[in-house]
Amino acid sequence: MILLEFFTQLERRAAEAEAVGATAPVGSVLRVVLAELQAVDGAKAAPVAATAVPHPPAVERYLTPKQVEQLLQLPEGYAYDHQRQLGGVKVGKYLRFPESAVRRRLERRG
Repeated sequence: MILLEFFTQLERRAAEAEAVGATAPVGSVLRVVLAELQAVDGAKAAPVAATAVPHPPAVERYLTPKQVEQLLQLPEGYAYDHQRQLGGVKVGKYLRFPESAVRRRLERRG
């Protein structure tokens, strides 16, 4: 593997981490690593063709009612009582909440 291929691979990983909203700053970390490697290589600090990196579709994560209540710091039972407002969906006999909907609710509250 040549260094340019390595740069491209790290750039792709950074874009993927950002696309799925990684909770750890993985994308930022990988960009710092890229900058350091480019400095070692003597290359310019210009980013490697970021437009050529495909962004995979984000995978939606679903939360349990208890996780929603912990995330929103609400009393037990709130998620069940307000499932429609929180975007709750039935998965078989279980109630789940799309994390994106819950996060939007959290942002509106703040």
